[in-house]
Amino acid sequence: MSDDNELVKKGIVMTIAYAFVMSLTALAAKQAQTMIAVSTLVFWQSVFCALILLPQMRGRWQKRPLSVWKIHFLRSFGGFVGFLFYYWSLNHIPLVEASLLRTCAPLCVPFVVLILHRVRIPKARWLPLIVGFVGVAFVIQPTPAHLNPWHLVGFVSAVGLALSMVTTRMLSQQVSGQETLFVYFFVSTLLSLPLVFLQGDSLRLPMDVWPWVGVVTATLYVGMYLYNLAYTYAPASVVSPVSYVGVVFSGFWGWAVWGHVPDVFAILGMLCIFSSILISTRMARNRG
Repeated sequence: MSDDNELVKKGIVMTIAYAFVMSLTALAAKQAQTMIAVSTLVFWQSVFCALILLPQMRGRWQKRPLSVWKIHFLRSFGGFVGFLFYYWSLNHIPLVEASLLRTCAPLCVPFVVLILHRVRIPKARWLPLIVGFVGVAFVIQPTPAHLNPWHLVGFVSAVGLALSMVTTRMLSQQVSGQETLFVYFFVSTLLSLPLVFLQGDSLRLPMDVWPWVGVVTATLYVGMYLYNLAYTYAPASVVSPVSYVGVVFSGFWGWAVWGHVPDVFAILGMLCIFSSILISTRMARNRG
């Protein structure tokens, strides 16, 4: 029992570290986007992370059936949409609100499972879902006077992240974590490249943006590594609510760098969404 407790403690530490590192990714991405287009940033972060992972794949390649490649593509597409729309939203709404909407991914997971597996949402799950989406409504404030379409863009990033979460779990029993990440970054590179040219942007990186792209790449890779470690040490029922501390880190950076202070509706939304995730994870733990 004491060994299990130690593993859970390590999982909590890794989750907090992951949340902090990913808040640095968002901070650096928001700064980089003042100099380059979002699609260009996604392209280069994908290229560099794929190059970091390529040596780790030596001797690990195996022939995969078409069914596995389909899941790989869905996971990669979900991750691509998640980052692309998250970065787009960072340009137009405060960092804390974009991060808060992205953390709504667990609320979207049951609907992704419904679409992919035709598994109906249990009645017991509707209470936390309703509480969570009330929180989303507080953040978005969908009234003619307050509706900002970029909040909806931020929420789409949560849908993409939810798709990547579900499909990552589907892949976890069939392929290694390195393969999942490498394929994701490779596909993300391919998807972002035509988007760069369709938008009339350039792949060239000015000298003053290289440090920010370097920080995005390094923190993204480290964050993914810590994320995998967290789930190795502790169950999802622990990791999911603890990872919400990332919103606090994002709130701090938003205040310290841009002077953004969440309004009362954003704070109410934050409390509702966190309560929803907490209720869901407690329910999952009880079922386990």
